[in-house]
Amino acid sequence: MKYLLSLGSNIGNGLKNLTTAINLLEENSVSVDECSSIYCSSPISHVSQSDFLNVSVLAETEMQPEQLLETLKDIEKEMGRKKTFLKGPRKIDLDIIFWEKGKHESKALSIPHKEAMRRLFVIFPSLEIIENSPHFEEEKTKLHEILEEEKELFIGQRIEKLCPFEMKENHYVRKNR
Repeated sequence: MKYLLSLGSNIGNGLKNLTTAINLLEENSVSVDECSSIYCSSPISHVSQSDFLNVSVLAETEMQPEQLLETLKDIEKEMGRKKTFLKGPRKIDLDIIFWEKGKHESKALSIPHKEAMRRLFVIFPSLEIIENSPHFEEEKTKLHEILEEEKELFIGQRIEKLCPFEMKENHYVRKNR
């Protein structure tokens, strides 16, 4: 099954944290098919903290949504993520944004991610991946509509595309385009 995941980090070496998280996804039966470019974004909370590095990945796994969520939480824990406070700084944040089978709702998990459509640091990297993909057509249309029709949602959010992101032999390299 295909999923679109969002990864973010603003504690320590963000690039290394993203790379480590992608490697751990692969080690945990989550195949990463494609990565977006790296984006730098300002925190969405009003708490003073460092900017985030963000990427989105198109992933494939046999896991059902709840099992994938558990795997993502285990990876966050393995990487040393500590809960501080809501929207606080984090070494790694892994979220399920979309699932090829559409919606999923449970006590622990909502797909699509409830806040995804309000965050530029999710929308831009996600669109970069799904723009020319046969996956997530409905979601792509919705993201474009939101960007056009609900611009006021994004007032105060800063995001900057830094560079392409590609994994080679367990480390980051600049992607040739």
